[in-house]
Amino acid sequence: MIDRLGKILAHEDARKLLLYAICGGSGVLLDLATYTVLLAFEINYQAANACGYVAGTLLSFALNRHFTFQTYDNTLRRLAMFCAAAGVGYLISTIVLWLLVDRIGLNPLLAKIATLGVVLVVQFSLNRAITFRQR
Repeated sequence: MIDRLGKILAHEDARKLLLYAICGGSGVLLDLATYTVLLAFEINYQAANACGYVAGTLLSFALNRHFTFQTYDNTLRRLAMFCAAAGVGYLISTIVLWLLVDRIGLNPLLAKIATLGVVLVVQFSLNRAITFRQR
């Protein structure tokens, strides 16, 4: 199994996706922690989602810039593009949260967790192709 994992990670895209998931996972943890704390203070789940998303996005950008894509030029431009990709992810997250919470009646925290996989793939694809593209 370790040998197979090594072969998979030898492929650059697979390695970058794994690093992206780890770095993004740190952002997701911050996002979830912020979201959970704000829910505990009875903040509206959509407002809590926005606050958590911003905090997680900024952490994820810093980590992915350094560890996953190793791009250090045009920081403000790349941050703007990363935030635009995050905006797409946020839009998806917001719509799915609304459907799961308001229409289906799912617990807001479980609904938030349910959105994470789709958002991960969408944002990785956008960031790899646009934000951290090497010139």
